[in-house]
Amino acid sequence: MLAIEDVVTTYGAVRALDGVSLQVETGTIVAVLGANGAGKTTLLRTINGLVRPHQGRISYDGRDLLKMRVEHVVQRGIAHVPEGRGVITELTVEENLRLGALWRGDRPGSTQSMRQVYEMFPPLAERRQRSADTLSGGERQMLVIGRALMAKPKVLLLDEPSLGLAPRITAQIFATLRQLREEQGLTVVLVEQNARSALSVADEAVVLNLGKVVAQGKASDLAADEKLRHAYLGF
Repeated sequence: MLAIEDVVTTYGAVRALDGVSLQVETGTIVAVLGANGAGKTTLLRTINGLVRPHQGRISYDGRDLLKMRVEHVVQRGIAHVPEGRGVITELTVEENLRLGALWRGDRPGSTQSMRQVYEMFPPLAERRQRSADTLSGGERQMLVIGRALMAKPKVLLLDEPSLGLAPRITAQIFATLRQLREEQGLTVVLVEQNARSALSVADEAVVLNLGKVVAQGKASDLAADEKLRHAYLGF
């Protein structure tokens, strides 16, 4: 279990997260929803150690993540895919993927992981020796997710994967997340502006507004709450 307890993260006088508490059960997809500026990205950056909270506790399997360096959080099995499709354009698709497995020291396992990534994302297999700067936006998103999966994470922190993508590509990526949860037990914390799509793939959901949790529960229940949707989710 990933547990976030009463976390306060500040940027100067601004409370980006204001007493946020959330429990993420193993093998679930949890959508984190809300408008721009709600604190969604800050939550992911606080979990993985890029931003240190002013107060609160974050633990995974009982281990305090706030006492770890960022690289040690990754080694504990928590991978972060930030917004923006940050591929290394000077490298090939395959070289980008290999970067995700650098710390593993497990060449046979890394080879198997790469084969699995190519099976999940066939366009990457077709372009494995091409420079990453030749990829489309959707292919770049597949690549950064695939690179994170090369680390064999237990928890995937995924920030705005649908941003700027065609609905068909978004549906493919979300279907892959569901497949990973069902077949490998991957836990996903999904920050997403497209609330309708996120709720369709998630098991649980939390809604943030100005750094505070305003609703949380089963994704299907939040999707059915018309007042909540109109007030915070835009549909």
